Amino acid sequence: MNKLKISFYFLFFTLIFASCKKSEQVDLSSLQTYHHVAIPLVSAEIDIEDMLERDTGDIISTGNDGELFLAYVTPPTYISASEIVEIPEQSFSISVNPAPQNLPALNNSISYADTNINAFTFPSGEELTAIEFSQGILTINIVNNLSHEVVLNITIPSLVDNLGGYFSDVLTAPANNPAVTQANLSNYVFDLTKGSLGFNEMVVYLDVTINGSGSPISTTDDLTFSFSMDNLEFSTILGDIKYQEFDLGSIPLEIDIFSADSVSAVEFLLTNPEIKHTIQNSFGFTANMGMQAMYYEDLQGNILGNVLYDSAGSGNLQPAPFYFPTIQQPLAQGDSVTSVIAMNATNSTINELINSTPKSIVSNPVVVVNADSTITNNNFILSTSKISVSTEITLPLEGYAGGWVMGDTIPFDFKVDELFSSETDIDSAVIKFSTINGWPVEVNFTLELLDSNMNLLSSIADGEMVLESATLDANGRVIEDSQQKVTLLGCNESCVDNLNQTKFVILLVTAGTSDYDNQQSVKIYSDYKLQLSMALLISGRMF
Repeated sequence: MNKLKISFYFLFFTLIFASCKKSEQVDLSSLQTYHHVAIPLVSAEIDIEDMLERDTGDIISTGNDGELFLAYVTPPTYISASEIVEIPEQSFSISVNPAPQNLPALNNSISYADTNINAFTFPSGEELTAIEFSQGILTINIVNNLSHEVVLNITIPSLVDNLGGYFSDVLTAPANNPAVTQANLSNYVFDLTKGSLGFNEMVVYLDVTINGSGSPISTTDDLTFSFSMDNLEFSTILGDIKYQEFDLGSIPLEIDIFSADSVSAVEFLLTNPEIKHTIQNSFGFTANMGMQAMYYEDLQGNILGNVLYDSAGSGNLQPAPFYFPTIQQPLAQGDSVTSVIAMNATNSTINELINSTPKSIVSNPVVVVNADSTITNNNFILSTSKISVSTEITLPLEGYAGGWVMGDTIPFDFKVDELFSSETDIDSAVIKFSTINGWPVEVNFTLELLDSNMNLLSSIADGEMVLESATLDANGRVIEDSQQKVTLLGCNESCVDNLNQTKFVILLVTAGTSDYDNQQSVKIYSDYKLQLSMALLISGRMF
């Protein structure tokens, strides 16, 4: 049995070798089959922030509910206490003629008493009642031109110490010699109410004794007392600061939502912009901020129009100059109050000019202190007091648009030819797009193919793909994405060649909000997505 099996195997292998020797060689490259092949090219999920990023930089922000807005912030402007009031150095003198008539000799003592009231004048007409000094030196000099000793007992009730007492001192000036004394004013409060006016007056009591030396004295002999207050700095000031106006300077702010030389909006209007002034006041007075000028100009400096504002709340819009509501004052020293003043679509015309045209808003803000000059004010100022003004322009992406063009660049590095041999015979090539629209806009697509140097090779679609807007609720927010849409576009040999050279794909979206003609406003949120997949469909004989 085993011999039979061995003989059978030998015969089988002999036939196999014999058949191989006499058959011809087979060309495997001729074994082509007809195929339909799908090659994925691009798959992307693009949100609104991606699309706007090219033009808005880092100014795009997200609110608490996911709403997107652009925020332009100007650096804060400050008005310090030293700008509101300045305490100038003070000096005055008192001259005394001690002899009512010529005396051949003065052997006894003569006493002389006087009350002197010196009026202070401040740069802006302030009527001050008290100054608490943080530093300063009071210097009192006796210029004694007499041949007699002079003793000055001086009291200044306008300088009140921490215990409620007055400044007092005794100076002795020898015959024909001066005398001097000094006091540190940081130990005193300067009470300027002791005079008849009730403000800006310093009261000085002089009690002078002349001790006769036996020398003569005449009516032309004089005795001078001089006072100077130097290096004055205050910690607190009380009184009526009076009307003052401070020019905060011209402040231009460029609004360039969409770059003029790339993507843009043929018609785009934000319906809910806001200019918000946040003002912090730690002065003890009310103030008013206003605009001496406020207008728009293009980037070449040509005026486009005024910003109008309803300062009275009566619906009467007026160009600058205008004033905003009163900036309130803190009730206690050291406190601060914050006032927020808003310009929006309800009280101004800024919503009419926030559109796709690049422009600058130019404003010239002023701050007025104690605007009513007919009344007397009880103000306080600390050395640390200030008014700070911060301005923020907030542009929620809420509005309507037509012809709105946005773009995003997608890296692309895929060579179609590398998948096939030179023997491949392609009958047809089609680019398949699959899209889902989660934006509240109707969308047309164009894809631009760029080489490694960002040079344009060709465009695909050219606006042929149209997506309907996602479904909106009554408030203009998306509640349901659009249905998936599949679009097929032919791709000829030139198209395939361009795909082989493509390094970047720019997705250009031409969009318009739903019911744009009726100016229905929509809102843009950060969770809105546009999903796109792109594949190349190849049909033919392939190896």
